[in-house]
Amino acid sequence: MSTRHDIHPFEPGQRRELVHLVRRIQTLTLELQELEKREQNTPELDAKQRRLEHLRWRQAAVAQRAALDDLGNAA
Repeated sequence: MSTRHDIHPFEPGQRRELVHLVRRIQTLTLELQELEKREQNTPELDAKQRRLEHLRWRQAAVAQRAALDDLGNAA
């Protein structure tokens, strides 16, 4: 009897979602850096900062779900 588990921590859907979130975070970060470099404190900058924070929380939630198995144990 084998005790080895073939657990893949990221299911395809979770992996796809994480990749999407990381790319969106990277894009927003670059956009924010450009706005900050031009010292434009605008509603657009504020909205992008809020969106970036939201995406980071979503990324953390997806990563946490992916790190747990069906019983809530660490994968």
